[in-house]
Amino acid sequence: MEQKIKLSKKQEEIVFSEEEAICVMASAGSGKTRILTERIRYLLTKTRRKILALTFTNKAAEEMKNRLSEIPDINNRTFIGTIHSFCQTVLENHGNLIGLEKMPHIFEDNNDRLKLLEQAIEETPIFWNQYKNKNNKEKQELLYRVLEFISKVKREIISEENFLKNTDEKIVILYNTYQNILMSQNAIDFDDLFLLVCNLFNSYPKIGALYRRSYEYICIDEAQDLNNAQYQVLLSLTAKEHRKIMIVGHPDQAIFAFVGSTADFMTKKFIDDFNAKIFKLQENYRSSKKVLEVAEKIIPCLSNLKETVIEGEFELKRLPNEKLEAEWIIKKIKELLVQKNYDDIEGEVTLEKISILARNKYVFKNIEEELKEKKIKYYYKMTPGAIKFESKLIKIFDLALKIKLNPKDVIHFESILNLLDIKKGEYFDLKNVISIIENDLEREILELVNTLSEDGSNLIQKLNLLEENIKKSNLIDDEEKQMIINDILEIKTHWNNYAKNSERRTLNQFKNRMALGQTNSLSQHSGITLSTVHTMKGQEYDIVFLIGMDDGTFPDYRAIRKGGIELEQEKNITYVAVTRSKRFLYITYPENRNMPWGNSISRNISRFLNGIF
Repeated sequence: MEQKIKLSKKQEEIVFSEEEAICVMASAGSGKTRILTERIRYLLTKTRRKILALTFTNKAAEEMKNRLSEIPDINNRTFIGTIHSFCQTVLENHGNLIGLEKMPHIFEDNNDRLKLLEQAIEETPIFWNQYKNKNNKEKQELLYRVLEFISKVKREIISEENFLKNTDEKIVILYNTYQNILMSQNAIDFDDLFLLVCNLFNSYPKIGALYRRSYEYICIDEAQDLNNAQYQVLLSLTAKEHRKIMIVGHPDQAIFAFVGSTADFMTKKFIDDFNAKIFKLQENYRSSKKVLEVAEKIIPCLSNLKETVIEGEFELKRLPNEKLEAEWIIKKIKELLVQKNYDDIEGEVTLEKISILARNKYVFKNIEEELKEKKIKYYYKMTPGAIKFESKLIKIFDLALKIKLNPKDVIHFESILNLLDIKKGEYFDLKNVISIIENDLEREILELVNTLSEDGSNLIQKLNLLEENIKKSNLIDDEEKQMIINDILEIKTHWNNYAKNSERRTLNQFKNRMALGQTNSLSQHSGITLSTVHTMKGQEYDIVFLIGMDDGTFPDYRAIRKGGIELEQEKNITYVAVTRSKRFLYITYPENRNMPWGNSISRNISRFLNGIF
């Protein structure tokens, strides 16, 4: 397979290493994702078996898939996904061996877990007597404290002997009650995913051996974020006899300490358990020298200029007004597209490698007009994330779907009764609830859910019909209609994303995939990216135009008035905005800005950039 990506000598040493177990300690911007994907590309030339590539976020998994998408039959030759999704797949295929009749429902929402815990307290008299007399704040503090304890027991896989010996007897009873309620509702929480898979591999060694035969190589990204339960999954999967593993991470950037993660599993345990060879990678490819020089003058000592490899380009441009600012930017973009190739940028310059950033969305008005006039494709970047519904009707739909798929789900049944303003009573299924609802639309929603087929084949048809009825309805105002229709569109988008990546579809699997965030589309648009700085956190582009950098716009005038921490936050956001550029950075601002009430006022350059050059 042809090597298409430029690699440094150090990167090549890692990618083409013949060592079995490898630990790559990579500093920020050193190209660890590139190393990981190019290692996979190389390993695929060495084996006809599959490769298992795991990470911790859907976004990171999507990036790996995109970088390897041109490889023929890549989806059949690799499993690229989160460690959570891998564990879910294992349980879907083999969970029956440990007593799972079908894949349990995943309680992903912390509020649901808190409700479960409160139910467990009610069923534990020695706790309930204390709990019922506390005020709301004290109740919440207790719930969160106990829930964190339950998660800690699962994450750290504390043995039953130590658990019983070192823990208050009342907490043990509460823990067991919580777990029993989960089991009674055919449900698990995120922490249970890892415990169940460890149990499966340890109890049935042949299943672990099956996966070891299937996946000749294992690659793990962001390994600094491993917690004990996740590391135990790796140990139980490999049985320490499978050593063709590469883990990559930045030991100083563990961001999930609140869920028990520690870099020790990467820097100590893995190295000892697998006799791994250590590679250290400190070259900085994320941002160019020119970009980091600007960042260094905004907030000194945060950037890593010493190890920076790429030179890059920077230009600060002052324009008479916003319209001329927009015209200059479009002219510059055209110049970049015409030249196409630059030593500092991998591949040709395309619209997709360019982003235009601003403090607030209204700053884009003139840019948008210029882009439309010149017929240049663009889109606004939206923040991907778990699906959140705004309208009451679709919240009812979501809860009803969970109950339809899991009739034992008492927690969500109580939630839907509250939402429908129905007192608890002898209402144990959706049909009973439907019979007493007076609101036509709410009844229609429940009836719709009740008639959905198990494979979801009629979901889109039912949602389309609901959308038409909502448009015709006189029971709700226009704003509420729009909110409901937006929520319906959101569900259809998630279903379509799920359906195109699944051969055997079920509503149950669809809901679990949504719970794990696997139905979000992370790359739905093309063209130049327009984005506020807040939305762009965690993203980088080869070429960035940071526009509207006049004082009062960035920093925002309200932060200037308040000063203190508000102004300090604006400085931090400016630093973030600058470092969204990997190679070329262009900063612009207008000397005069038209205000909404009609007059024009003169502007100075942002105080954070004053005197930079």
